[in-house]
Amino acid sequence: MEEEKTQKQGAGAKIKGFVLSVLGVVKRFFVDNWKKPAEGNYVSSREVVCYSVGGMGVQFIAAMAATVPLNASCLLLGTIYGITPNEFAYIGIIQALVLLVFQPLKAWLIDNTPGGRGKARPWLLWLSVPSAVLLSSLAFMDPSWDHMTMVIVVAAIYVVMNWIYQFYYSQYTLLAYVISPNSQERANIITISSIVYSLAPTITSAIIPLIGEAFPLGQRDPDLYKVIIPVFCALGVLFTLLTYFGTKERVIQPREYKAKVKFWDAMKKCAKNKYLWIINITTWFQFGRIAVTGMITWVYVYILQNAGIQSLMTLVMGTASGIGMFVAPFVIKAIGKRNAAIISNFVAAGASVLLIAFPDNLPLLFISCYLVMFGIAVQIITQPAMNADALDWQQYKTGDRYEGVSGNLGMIGQAIAMGTGLVIPAIQEAYGIGVGGDYEMLYDAAVRAPMFRTLAILAAVCSAACAIPFFFWDLSEKKHGAIIEELKLRAEAQNIADGHAGESVLSSGEALSEEETERLEEEAMQQLEAEAAPVEGAIEKQELLAAETLGADGAEEPAADNAEKEGAEDPAVTDTEKDGEEKK
Repeated sequence: MEEEKTQKQGAGAKIKGFVLSVLGVVKRFFVDNWKKPAEGNYVSSREVVCYSVGGMGVQFIAAMAATVPLNASCLLLGTIYGITPNEFAYIGIIQALVLLVFQPLKAWLIDNTPGGRGKARPWLLWLSVPSAVLLSSLAFMDPSWDHMTMVIVVAAIYVVMNWIYQFYYSQYTLLAYVISPNSQERANIITISSIVYSLAPTITSAIIPLIGEAFPLGQRDPDLYKVIIPVFCALGVLFTLLTYFGTKERVIQPREYKAKVKFWDAMKKCAKNKYLWIINITTWFQFGRIAVTGMITWVYVYILQNAGIQSLMTLVMGTASGIGMFVAPFVIKAIGKRNAAIISNFVAAGASVLLIAFPDNLPLLFISCYLVMFGIAVQIITQPAMNADALDWQQYKTGDRYEGVSGNLGMIGQAIAMGTGLVIPAIQEAYGIGVGGDYEMLYDAAVRAPMFRTLAILAAVCSAACAIPFFFWDLSEKKHGAIIEELKLRAEAQNIADGHAGESVLSSGEALSEEETERLEEEAMQQLEAEAAPVEGAIEKQELLAAETLGADGAEEPAADNAEKEGAEDPAVTDTEKDGEEKK
């Protein structure tokens, strides 16, 4: 009895300790660090909340973009408007070409953003409304239009919308790169924001099927999209304002630094950054990684055929992303970003393999998709965090940051995407899905199962291919920390040289702690003195040589003068010669 009592007391103490620790974390976040960042960090809790909740705005618009993807599973464009998988593929190629052609313009605009308000925040503000308006316009096509007219109009709007929307969406991610110089803090902020903003697509995915019940044709009713897309896009614009007004960008740079990015010079420098190549090569295979998760919409509509179950399962599936993003910073802290990226990709690959053996097993399909979404969610944290580290390394090597130009390396991926974008539609059409706008065969398990198996093979191969490049990543957290310290030291040294000793080395103008400022100033002075010592020694040596040369010249000149004087009174000149000269 005593032993049992002791065990209960021990369990109670553990629970109490856990609750107190959670309350302590909540207090530190919402009270202690609400306006002032924690020691060693740069971002207050208030700013983290603004970034995270504001991110829901970006995700509301993204969720509406996800309702009109360029693939056969899109109910609005595919089932309602009758666009075929091949037509989706051709629109996708045009879209990729436009992104490819205008990527340099986008890169230049980012790296030369006017106004001094940073590189990311201004574009979030400027592009939110155009993205929302163009996306909403896709819901107002008339299904009775001639088929070719429908394809042309949808293609024109979609291509323009997608370029602006992708520009807008990428700036929210870019803001995470520059919100803090601390790599672990960046990962933490990305995690918190990802968990918070993932509520937006979770909300839309859960309630859209329920809203669809109010329409005669459910989710295949065109009027449904005329309601949900404009409403959620408007919410997206409003939430985006919170991110713009509530955050700052913190790039380490001297006070008088002015970015003047020359495109080709920047491209040459970025092309030598192996870390950017590793990340970009990984993205070439991500198209196939989602081949499994793309089946979910068809399962809901053509197999379950129940809006209530769809809403419940959507909420359950949404927890995969939430859990994946939540554990990511702990995994990163334990094993590093590199290993976290490798393992999460292999988790997605392993989950896809399950469906190769059992392609029409619904419980297994949901489990597989859940694990794939979990693995992808971890990379939602690791990939932008690693990209930011790669840009810090670029600044360390060349002295400039190229958030915009570095994206041009992705042009190769966009070119590849024009080919890979045809793979999944080709598989679908090979099984007769969407041919002639007909998707009714999805009700037939004999058609679904072989197609699901083929898509699972593609997902497994691509997930494994995404993991391989990260084996060559050697930018450890320790190495990155040393790079940040060196960048601070360089910025402080330049400030001292420019007459701004002790001033902020952050683009936001915020001061570092007094201790760190004093340390940086002292180390920068020592560095400048060390750099100046050889120069001063060389100058002294030159002055000494010059003095010796002048001294030698000075000893010869009086001798010459004496010779002239002696020549004037040369005893060899006789009086008779003088008299003769005078007569002449």
